[in-house]
Amino acid sequence: MKYFLLLFIFTYNTTAIAQDLSQGYTPNDLAPHPLQELEQPAYLEAVSDPSFPSTQIRRISDVTGSSRRVPMYSTIQAWNADESMMILYGNGEHFLYDGINYTEIRALSDIAPDDIETIFWHFNDPNVLFYLEDGTSNFIEYNVSSQEKTIIVNLQEITNCSNTITMGNDVQMMSWDSDVLSFRCGNDSAYYYRISTDTLVQFTIDNLSFIAPMPFPSGNLFYHQGSVYDSNGILVRSFNLNNTGEHSCLGTLSNGDDAYYAIAFEEGPEGDCQGTIVAHNALTGDCFAVVSATDYGYPQSGTHISSLAHKNNEGGWIAASMIGFDRDGQDPLDQELLIAKVDDGTATVYRVAHHRSDEEEYDYFGEPHVTISPSGTRLLFGSDWSGAQDGTSLNAYVAELPAYEENLSTSLVDNTPQITFYPNPASDVIHIAGLTTQDDYEVYDLTGKIMSRGKLNGNQEIGLSQLKEGLYFLSLQSRETATISFIIKR
Repeated sequence: MKYFLLLFIFTYNTTAIAQDLSQGYTPNDLAPHPLQELEQPAYLEAVSDPSFPSTQIRRISDVTGSSRRVPMYSTIQAWNADESMMILYGNGEHFLYDGINYTEIRALSDIAPDDIETIFWHFNDPNVLFYLEDGTSNFIEYNVSSQEKTIIVNLQEITNCSNTITMGNDVQMMSWDSDVLSFRCGNDSAYYYRISTDTLVQFTIDNLSFIAPMPFPSGNLFYHQGSVYDSNGILVRSFNLNNTGEHSCLGTLSNGDDAYYAIAFEEGPEGDCQGTIVAHNALTGDCFAVVSATDYGYPQSGTHISSLAHKNNEGGWIAASMIGFDRDGQDPLDQELLIAKVDDGTATVYRVAHHRSDEEEYDYFGEPHVTISPSGTRLLFGSDWSGAQDGTSLNAYVAELPAYEENLSTSLVDNTPQITFYPNPASDVIHIAGLTTQDDYEVYDLTGKIMSRGKLNGNQEIGLSQLKEGLYFLSLQSRETATISFIIKR
């Protein structure tokens, strides 16, 4: 197997954003907000939905006719870690965009993922994404700036799989430390691979149903067909849900617990837990309605959920898009976008916009597939901008919440220098590059015991020869967000 180096790059002002997304909206609003005629905005221009005036909806692509430019899927993050870049999909190709001004940078024609959805942005390094390469079973690390590719692992070789390697249906992101991925070998076996420790674990599952388990954000639990598996690949609990084939997304509750968010058209076998969005705590198995059928009527058709606001320190922020049964935007949730703050056992819902896509004529690609940004302040969606009649093309739009405008004053992306730590795993030294001022550092182990400390200035290295093999942490004392975990392996 080819050994590799991981670069951990931190932009200090974007590592996490404590942001209340509710400003400008009414909590648990059940009032009518009917869809009104609204002219399609010009490319890069924004309009305000008269029924939801707090939200700016900006058109960010400019295709016509039968062309389309839409999100990859609700379960796959469109923006990179600091929201400076984003990816859209259309007509068989992925496209890289500026994540702030929304201009197209280039087609990603130099990468070949095996599926629309198997592209995963690194959760910390804004320049890196991962993908499963079509036809090779190579899991690739790709730097969008340098266009360099590194083979992390060949999934066929490490499993001796003679069938097709795939990441399954309704693919989810990697673990939120970008360390764990999971996949299957045909319909025979399924595995997860932990990059930092070069560890492969096989799941104990009798019937895969051609679906691979997917890692929860922690990387320590995995979801498959209504059940949760632990880091040994063993079943630990099953959720209270009847249909495991509904649209869903893996994320966290506000307390950080791994969570499974899904639509439930009927109550679970144990009762309750029916709604347009239902949250299941992966650690306890408890479930509750986020958007209940009691308050908002029967669960909406065409609902997609996105729970990928991983940079928002409040945690638990999710988004959803609903087409609705009538598709006319007159009843609550029909053709709407919403956000919700999900705590353990309770949630607050905020309706924010109409997406104006009724799916007719376009089927799958006509669905909005809302995707929440890492900070949670923006919602990407696809739409044909239907009104009195169906639109003629599918373009991408961003619903900019009031919290996003507030963030612009401090800027999600600026010229703050980046710090680079490498290699990982390390042997005798770890290198630090990009420091512009002197800084104190500490290296500590899993118990919190400080193993070494000192001062750094500029490009330097820290000696590790006195430390045993294992997992350690390196922190810069004046910058609490610049902390990494690393492995010593000899």
